Amino acid sequence: MVFYPVTFLLLLLTFVVQEFIPGIPMAQFATLFLPPVFFFAASVAVPFPMMLVLAFVTGGLWDARHMPVAASVASTTSGAMMTGASSEAAAPGAFGFGISILLFGLLGSFLQGVRPLFKRGRLELPVLLVGFTTFAWLLTEYLVMTFLRGSLFFPPGVWVKMVTASLLAMLASPLIFLLLYSLAGLSRYEIKYEGLTFSFDGR
Repeated sequence: MVFYPVTFLLLLLTFVVQEFIPGIPMAQFATLFLPPVFFFAASVAVPFPMMLVLAFVTGGLWDARHMPVAASVASTTSGAMMTGASSEAAAPGAFGFGISILLFGLLGSFLQGVRPLFKRGRLELPVLLVGFTTFAWLLTEYLVMTFLRGSLFFPPGVWVKMVTASLLAMLASPLIFLLLYSLAGLSRYEIKYEGLTFSFDGR
């Protein structure tokens, strides 16, 4: 099956591309979180076991990339979440290793429910859910981050950043879905769901 290894390689490639995606100054330097968005889009095209593999890889690499250098120093990457009045920033996943794996697994399981729509080419709801799961991922990690710091603080800049990142995810997801459709057609990949099959070559 060519579809799975190529999807896996594309996921790894998104981590490289992420390093070159700039932030938007007028939106608190919000950016497109490409690896998570690619994972969320791929979650509606792959079976549950493969989704778990992708969740483990995505979450593990994301946490490893954004692990803090020291306990008292927050990561200052392009995906930093602003804390408002403080100049300190922390990237999603900077509070410890493994949390993102769990979150991606849970959110990926949620997205598995719209696979029938993806099979029929109805992408309206999947695109909206990619934006929703991106927002849920950012919000959950920010809540955990602030809880571990001992204070729940929600400056306006945080909401602007999360909403902007979610909108960027919704804009990018149709292109990712199109890429997955094209890859499925070239590899003659069939999406199977509860005993029903849909063939991308029309047979």
